[in-house]
Amino acid sequence: MDCLFVGQHIIELSSVDSTNNYLIDLSQNISLLEGTVVVAKEQTAGKGQRNNRWSSEAGKSLCISILLKPKLDVSQQFLFNKFIALSLCQALNNYSLKTKIKWPNDILIDSKKVAGILVENSIRGSKIEKSIVGIGVNINNNISQLPSATSLADCLNTIPSISELLEFICINIEKNYFLLKQKPSMINEHYHQNLFQKGGVQKFSKNGESFDGIINSVNENGQLVVEANDRLEFYNMGEIKFMI
Repeated sequence: MDCLFVGQHIIELSSVDSTNNYLIDLSQNISLLEGTVVVAKEQTAGKGQRNNRWSSEAGKSLCISILLKPKLDVSQQFLFNKFIALSLCQALNNYSLKTKIKWPNDILIDSKKVAGILVENSIRGSKIEKSIVGIGVNINNNISQLPSATSLADCLNTIPSISELLEFICINIEKNYFLLKQKPSMINEHYHQNLFQKGGVQKFSKNGESFDGIINSVNENGQLVVEANDRLEFYNMGEIKFMI
């Protein structure tokens, strides 16, 4: 793998409840190199945001977790999320796909979810000491019962190999990790260039009622900034839903 440290140590599992859980437990018990990757052929209880499940069929999805030790200030937690979402988006663009980042951290192709991210941080004092980055990508799993989802196989003429996709992800995470440390404003800029519906009118649902708004940005606190009713409104995760 053409990386300095991300993906240089890979732990392969046939089946696990959650790659994030596995890597969290392992990193608490033994010293692991930064950039260690856990990859599983199957997850039986994969985790998504807000306790959602990420289902995966054996050998048909990419299910990985990556250990990073960013030592960033805790105020940059969502910037770290932005860097991961951007890296995954760019990795998938290697297949000439037009991907977008849907706030807070889904990756879309043609407005359908193809990948998701779950970042779990360990904080010591004011620093992010350790981050477990969980990534799931639909490759050729059966998503016929999920109308809001898609897979790489549905979008391409061939089924990408898991090993090739893993390498693309590791390369982009490492590249952007250095950029995050040296020029964090560039991560924010590139993230917004890839943000789903930025500057466009989007229909949302809040407390059972729908409204139209224009997506302005995602701020440093991770809030979605929406222009509605002639003013800027700020929303935390779970407060509004996209209606697509």
